[in-house]
Amino acid sequence: MEDYMYHKDLYLPLSGKSKKLTSMTNKEWDLLDKKALGTIQFCLKVSMAFTISKEMKIKGLMTTLTKLYEKPLASNKVFLMKSLFNMKMSEGGSIVDHLNEFNMVTIQLSYVGVYFDDEVRDPLFLCKLPKSWMD
Repeated sequence: MEDYMYHKDLYLPLSGKSKKLTSMTNKEWDLLDKKALGTIQFCLKVSMAFTISKEMKIKGLMTTLTKLYEKPLASNKVFLMKSLFNMKMSEGGSIVDHLNEFNMVTIQLSYVGVYFDDEVRDPLFLCKLPKSWMD
């Protein structure tokens, strides 16, 4: 998605300035902002639709997402820890997909201040594998 955003200049509204370029008209800037907003909304999970549906500008969307995901709130920690501890690779499932999911959750946990060193992380991952992997 990142390459697409750069290729189509959709990164400009995300640049942190949220300010139009002097060479652009307000109408051009608003269209670029809506395209960036739509691209990001399209890539988010359906479960996020209600939370972000009111946002009409990229700045509002990023503020909402920041409030939801960057703060180390107890509820975020609990949700992520539940996701990690309840995760289980299904018999015949893809180890690559499982590892990616495991890594994504542990990275998200590190963003909210919960870290696992290798001594804990490795056995935790192994516990998530089906019994056939342990035989």
